[in-house]
Amino acid sequence: MSLGVVVLAAGQGTRMKSALPKPLHPVCGVPMARHVINAARELSPERIVVVIGHQAERVQQALAAPDLAFVEQTELLGTGDAVRRCEQALAGCDRVLVLNGDEPLVTANTLRRLLEAGEGRAMAFVTQHVPDAGALGRVVRDEQGNVRGIVQAAEYDGPDGAAEINWGEYVFDAAWLWENLPRVPLSPKGEYYLTALAGFAYEQGKPAATIPAADDEALGVDDRVKLAKAEQVMRWRILERHMREGVTIIDPASTYIDAGVQIAQDVTIYPNCYLQGETRIETNCVIGPATTLRNSVVGEGSTVRQSVIEESTIGRDVQVGPFAHVRGGAVIGDECYLGNYAEVKNSNLGRGVKMHHFSYLGDADVGEGANIAAGTITCNFDGVNKHRTVIGAGAFIGCDTMLVAPVRVGDGALTGAGSVVTKDVEDGAKVAGVPARPLRRAAGSE
Repeated sequence: MSLGVVVLAAGQGTRMKSALPKPLHPVCGVPMARHVINAARELSPERIVVVIGHQAERVQQALAAPDLAFVEQTELLGTGDAVRRCEQALAGCDRVLVLNGDEPLVTANTLRRLLEAGEGRAMAFVTQHVPDAGALGRVVRDEQGNVRGIVQAAEYDGPDGAAEINWGEYVFDAAWLWENLPRVPLSPKGEYYLTALAGFAYEQGKPAATIPAADDEALGVDDRVKLAKAEQVMRWRILERHMREGVTIIDPASTYIDAGVQIAQDVTIYPNCYLQGETRIETNCVIGPATTLRNSVVGEGSTVRQSVIEESTIGRDVQVGPFAHVRGGAVIGDECYLGNYAEVKNSNLGRGVKMHHFSYLGDADVGEGANIAAGTITCNFDGVNKHRTVIGAGAFIGCDTMLVAPVRVGDGALTGAGSVVTKDVEDGAKVAGVPARPLRRAAGSE
């Protein structure tokens, strides 16, 4: 039977008190609605439809993917109206799974259990027993334990206290759903609630099945406190997954790894590290302590200590730090060394380049085996435009050299300490001074 999935992501989320739409608030570096979508993807559905409404264009742009369709709820008239708008997009699907975009902790395992419970039924949904129902809908059962309906908090007039509540994750027989959705009445709040379908199923002698929510999944994020709780739970799941797959994490409590990070076996991560975005770390690397990697690649056998790597690629067997900063599309070749407070931006370093402390390479191309001594700076910005510096293979750049771009230092060339290089240096030449000039042999010297 073909499965269609609806992810409800149209709400404004007023309790978040934010200009950012609620479904886009990140949990471990990923918009919370994307966690829900990823869980649904594990079920291999025929189609996934995301219902958008508040700041629809922004939400669609942030979540867009080839396997997703979007349906706009132009007026926020409740969950029943939102799902009804998906009928055409889900034409041909035999079953419809409905999920909330603000429940990022839901797992594919729970969704599989829900699908199993709903087999041969008009509908099934996820419930939980809680000491206080609060603003959540209460599940009402008959004497035989069959679900009679779901009562919204605003319409409930019974005693307070413990209750079984609805968590808003449903699976429906598609034909039954599309037949009964038009019957959903307008609530006193002016919305059409999907929960009314539980009562319809009971009236028709087809009571809904239920499954219990897992304790670490039942969290609807509607404010910043719950957002922090979701982050905490998701972070531990990510850490546990990496450790079980062969990553050593010395202190999980002080290690923060985003959901999109990939880490190979036999990587060691020391405390106070932040691995963010789409970072990838290959085997036998040592990361940290106190290191941030953002949308970067670290090659096999490399070590990055107390440093920041952003939007860049580090090759194999590279030593970085402590206190280095690599940013803005830099590519560091295999077997390079970046010392204390070295900074690289938008530059390419060939194999075996040694870049020593308090140096800066911006908009530069450095050949294999070059030595960049302490205090070297590429002066790449003239106040209006950026210019590139080229340093040849095997070149030796002396301490405190300033390379005023655009400029080229040839293969095997040398600059003396404190040089200000304003003109190209030929292969094998030696220059020094301010401005730098070729060094000449003293008379009678060999």
